[in-house]
Amino acid sequence: MPGLITPPAGLIPLGGRPRLRDYLRMAWNRREFAFNLAHGQFRAQHMDTVLGNVWQLINPVLLIAIYYLIFGVLLSGARGDLGGGDNYVGFLGIGVFIYSYQQRVISAGASAIVGNLGLIRSLQFPRAVLPTATVIKEVLGFASSLVVMVALMAVSGEGIHLDMLWFPVAFFLITAFAMGGALVTARMTEAVRDVRNVLPFVFRLGFYLSGVLYDPHRFIDGTRFETYDWALLFNPFYVYISLARESMMSTFEPRQLPWIWAAAVVWAVVALVFGLWYFLGAEKRYGRG
Repeated sequence: MPGLITPPAGLIPLGGRPRLRDYLRMAWNRREFAFNLAHGQFRAQHMDTVLGNVWQLINPVLLIAIYYLIFGVLLSGARGDLGGGDNYVGFLGIGVFIYSYQQRVISAGASAIVGNLGLIRSLQFPRAVLPTATVIKEVLGFASSLVVMVALMAVSGEGIHLDMLWFPVAFFLITAFAMGGALVTARMTEAVRDVRNVLPFVFRLGFYLSGVLYDPHRFIDGTRFETYDWALLFNPFYVYISLARESMMSTFEPRQLPWIWAAAVVWAVVALVFGLWYFLGAEKRYGRG
């Protein structure tokens, strides 16, 4: 039609939204940039401390020690078996490590845009690279935590077993879900900075509702709520913690296999697809506030 100008291939009209396929291709072409940014952030996050990134390990280990002292020792007689049978320390350790990892990824996503405004205003690149870099940074940090988890399983009586080969699959699903959450918090915080102040309280509530310290079945079995245990699958944090325990602990007996795996896949896909769609909705706005 006369008077209409078609933009050259590869360019997006001002204020337009890129096609998903093109956007993902552009983001993939920036993968080296994302890895370098993540590596730099990982090295810099504890530079002002004496122990540096050793705090990535110290924080969850101290939490495990404190919670084990309170719930595994002081309250063990009053509450009975909280989960994990004779290996409560392994049960607790996996819960703390996995929940802390998800919390760090999603919380770091909240700063992905607002913490890199100078970079956004200086360079042209798909903005999803920034929350992706925060995820990569946390994956790097979890590598050392995984060594501690395996060691914890070994010394707590679990030993090394073939079911552990399922953990990489579980970790992939955990990371996919957390990345979806990071994309959501990245946009939410760009619009309302107060989100970063609310997140710690949300995660504190989630900590106590997701079976980190206890197996929820210990409290609902034999009650009128027993037939509604399927409702636990609607809590993705509970799902992924149970998935990690199922793959790392030979003594752990989840009541909802194979539904745990099915729920883990569904949550990962839904979170990642929704997170990307939601994040892209404000792509043209990032850095202009």
